[in-house]
Amino acid sequence: MKKSILAFALLPLFLSVKAQSLIGGGNIVKVNLSSLALGTYNVTYERKILPHITASIGVSKMPKRGLPFQSEVKNLANTDIIDYDNAKVGNFTVTPELRLYLIGAGHGLYIAPYGRYTNMDLDIPIHYQTQIVSPTTGKTTTQTVDALFTGNIKATSGGLMIGTQFQLLKKVVLDLWIVGAHFGSGSGDFSTNYKQYDPTNSKVVDFEANSIHDGLGTLKPKPFIVDNVKVDKVASTASMSIHGPWTGIRALGLNVGIRF
Repeated sequence: MKKSILAFALLPLFLSVKAQSLIGGGNIVKVNLSSLALGTYNVTYERKILPHITASIGVSKMPKRGLPFQSEVKNLANTDIIDYDNAKVGNFTVTPELRLYLIGAGHGLYIAPYGRYTNMDLDIPIHYQTQIVSPTTGKTTTQTVDALFTGNIKATSGGLMIGTQFQLLKKVVLDLWIVGAHFGSGSGDFSTNYKQYDPTNSKVVDFEANSIHDGLGTLKPKPFIVDNVKVDKVASTASMSIHGPWTGIRALGLNVGIRF
């Protein structure tokens, strides 16, 4: 049993050694099938630069859509003033990478230091309160409405990944990201033009502005910090800034590529 497990673990290395006589060309273009299954498009270009080293650049794009992993996002955001069901997120990343292959460039087990630039595009509906005064009875009622905050979080990070790459067919390679992680920092700005439901009523205008300001003050998205909260009741605009550490994991990524 132990011999079988060891043979399976070393299989990519044996395949890599056998494949070296079949694979030609120092360039590979790859598509990440794992991210494609999750609605994200990821393409990587890799090129041999030294006998055991390659350089690559990866580009990833996730079209704007509803929040994935919504329950986890709720726990991190730690607030109920966000309309999570109607929030949207899009993502664009660029990942330059160097790979040190133990057998030879483009073959077998590798260790890869990498950097990553991320631009996350967010639409965040934030609840706030307004007062509606009845024109007939003069009675005032409080209603909860939404202001759509839009903006971007931009982050830079660096990390390390372990993976293995071997030949699947004559010119087709299989690249498996085993495990990796990156760490860095990110920041962004968000703003909105909110609706004033009774702009001629100064009490209602003040009530709405205070509701938005106080609501934004409750935002404590782990591990980020929200600050620079501003509300301009004359222009009916509001804004905030966010910053903090940025981390991510690269694991179990399945890539298929063509060598040329």
